[in-house]
Amino acid sequence: MNRDTWKPRLAAALPVIYWMLALLYWELLLSGAVFHKLGLAAYAVGFTLTAALLLSLVLSFLKRGRFAAEIGLTVIFALLYGSQIVYHFIFGTLYSVAMVSQGGEAMTNFWRELLAAMGDHFPWLIALLVPLALRIFLRKGRKGELRAKGRIVLLALAVALFALTRAGIWQTGTEMFSDEDYYRSREIATNQNVQRFGLLTTIRLELTRHAKTEEQDYYIPEETQGENPAQEPAEVRYNVMDIDFDALNALTEDKKLLAINDYCSKVTGTNQNEYTGMLKDYNLIVMCAESFSPAAIDKDLTPNLYKLTQQGIIFNNYYNTFPNTTTDGEYALMQGLYPDAGRSKAVSSLYASRNSYLPFTLGNVFQSQRGVESFGYHNYRGSYYGRSESHPNMGYTMKFAGDGMTFTTNWPASDLEMMEQSVDDYIGKEPFHAYYMTFSGHYKYDIGTNEMAKRNWDQVKDLPYSSNAIKAYLSCNIEFDKAIGYLMERLEQAGVADRTAIVIAGDHFPYGLKDSEYAELIGHDIDGFSKFKSTLIFWVGGLEKNIVVNEYCCNVDVLPTILNLWGFEYDSRLLAGTDVFSDGTHAAVLVDKSFLTDKVWFNASTGEIRYQVPESEIPEGYVENMNQLIATRFSISADILNTAYYNFVFDKGKVYVNRLGWNSKK
Repeated sequence: MNRDTWKPRLAAALPVIYWMLALLYWELLLSGAVFHKLGLAAYAVGFTLTAALLLSLVLSFLKRGRFAAEIGLTVIFALLYGSQIVYHFIFGTLYSVAMVSQGGEAMTNFWRELLAAMGDHFPWLIALLVPLALRIFLRKGRKGELRAKGRIVLLALAVALFALTRAGIWQTGTEMFSDEDYYRSREIATNQNVQRFGLLTTIRLELTRHAKTEEQDYYIPEETQGENPAQEPAEVRYNVMDIDFDALNALTEDKKLLAINDYCSKVTGTNQNEYTGMLKDYNLIVMCAESFSPAAIDKDLTPNLYKLTQQGIIFNNYYNTFPNTTTDGEYALMQGLYPDAGRSKAVSSLYASRNSYLPFTLGNVFQSQRGVESFGYHNYRGSYYGRSESHPNMGYTMKFAGDGMTFTTNWPASDLEMMEQSVDDYIGKEPFHAYYMTFSGHYKYDIGTNEMAKRNWDQVKDLPYSSNAIKAYLSCNIEFDKAIGYLMERLEQAGVADRTAIVIAGDHFPYGLKDSEYAELIGHDIDGFSKFKSTLIFWVGGLEKNIVVNEYCCNVDVLPTILNLWGFEYDSRLLAGTDVFSDGTHAAVLVDKSFLTDKVWFNASTGEIRYQVPESEIPEGYVENMNQLIATRFSISADILNTAYYNFVFDKGKVYVNRLGWNSKK
């Protein structure tokens, strides 16, 4: 081959080589910045190179403006990978396609955090621009055009590489958490998928899942659920309702509805127990506390919160399922279902449920079964995440910042000021129920931008921590503690403290702290399990002897436990959570479907198993059964939401819901 022959061919191949190197380079940078490893899985390499070949093929058809198109695409890719790095720095996870819709919201409310993250990761962001400089440099070289034969070769290489990569995934089998399972799953675990297949393929898979509807087979547990008391079966009563699933089947041909009916009709409901109705005459105050964690409780700094942990129902193994998303944690707490993982914050599961019939939310059951008006409060604007629509639908008469309440600060606002403006609404109306979504504990933890951190800084500034962020987090929770102190004082003054229960659960892990900072704060190293260990406060006024719960549990279990304690009628088969006092298997479940039970701790991201009892005592297939059970509970939760299943079961009219957030009643 002479010089005149190979030089044009090389020139024609340079754009192909460029895109192969550029895409692999960006994937490597993302892996290094986010997962702290400069290496890619074989599948990620295969799919990334396939994308580069196809992109080069498409661009080769441009006769004019190809250079401008390649420059534009290079900038877009740099922004895509860069935004993932910045988002992960703030929220501790990569964002999905569905979360793109919240970009404007993020810019409005987190612009300081975005600037800080960009500054902290400036070298990584600059490094993302290296391909741009390379592409500009390559323009000076000799131009070459791919001919028909070259395009055929590119297409053949792309198809062959894709087929080879896909075959490698397929041969891993269909077992839970296999590569094939992650590739085909309808619920994209963004972090795990990116590590396995690369960012571009993860985006493709998510878009594919949104574009099609699949029939769902639900796993009905046998060995892990329904271990009933020793009494005769006739003596056992269950928290179930009289629902004729056969009659419901006759009313529809919808395959999703039929599948849910089949599952709910076959699963064993939770049994009533000695605690059923124990608190039926109690008032109830529930709080979803922003970034709440065990680190927020200190005998000296937060004495009121500490006091609440010393009386009532003590949960020794409570875990917060969620690392970073308020709406997901709030949804799980309030509705006893796992959120649909395919939704963004802006069109969250909570927002999507705003027109659906919700018979088991506390606001609605207090109203429908006790005739009690339920009050709800949040010290930020009601339009944020659509709470002005979702929360009234859950049965609450709501007040928000600027709509019933005013605050001296905006981001964040004071929980104490919220409490001072709300208690008089309900304290003289026994029995009463109130709900709070707090705000004082919100990220970012610094005294430059966080008004609550500033307000209580004098109490924490001299604490022996290496990071001001740690001190700021504690300062924010002092404001929350002041709110609790005010509430307790008013309950005592009104003479109702001994007839009132207060439940406090966090919406998510305090993601505003680095892992190293959180480890320093709690005094020990953290891992994929301990990071999510949390505190569920369940204070019961007048309780003479504490009730200790050693069962593993999480956010979705709070609602059914409360429903059982207050003796409300509900159907446990239609919830993903489990009353902690019922018989059967209990588990703390994390967002990636990791789980902890009294027998096994299973890390879904790594496959690690920690045995809590001798391995010989664990039933055969226990881990697999639990994995299937948990996957089903996530799936059925999403399907209950997206089919408006409660509307169907209780004949409340049709609601059409999609993942873009639109829903309407007919």
